[in-house]
Amino acid sequence: MDSNVIIEAYHGTDLSNAESILKSGFKCRPNKHHWLGNGIYFYMDFSLARWWTTNPTNKFGVRVRTPAIIRCKLNVNNEYILDLRRLKDYTKFVEIYRNEFLPFLFKGDLISVTEDMIDTKKLRCTYCDYLNIKYKYKLIIGTFYLPNQPYMPTEYGKFFHTFNISYIENQICVFDTNVISSMELVTEDRS
Repeated sequence: MDSNVIIEAYHGTDLSNAESILKSGFKCRPNKHHWLGNGIYFYMDFSLARWWTTNPTNKFGVRVRTPAIIRCKLNVNNEYILDLRRLKDYTKFVEIYRNEFLPFLFKGDLISVTEDMIDTKKLRCTYCDYLNIKYKYKLIIGTFYLPNQPYMPTEYGKFFHTFNISYIENQICVFDTNVISSMELVTEDRS
């Protein structure tokens, strides 16, 4: 039996953008390099949203002069969440890619075109958009591991080799903004 899940999520941006969002809602700016498809992005960790406001990428058109963080409650039925932290969802993600998306993408012509010839960022974004359109996912929770994250001291990446325990970053891409049940401007993590 599926049920609703409530997720607390954080969106870092400039204060002027935050005020506009609180007044008029989020608006997606499509970009072929988005991590998890074209949607609104959130961190599950307040400190990462705060970090992003001090180190934004120009790729997504955000210039942060006055950092601001919006805390949102995402309220969505579990059947419309693709959570790549769960093994069953990750397995589904891989199987749909292999068995459905690749044949669709290459239309059976794997001799002249190979996966290595494609920009992986664009491919990942396109694939996640495909999942949203075909399977009606309202949000995807993605996990990212890089041994040397820019928000961590360099030596922390080496710690993984000591205990085989790593930090996995979680991001959320919301395709359907109707799942955002509340929004508030926050200045500190109160969780």
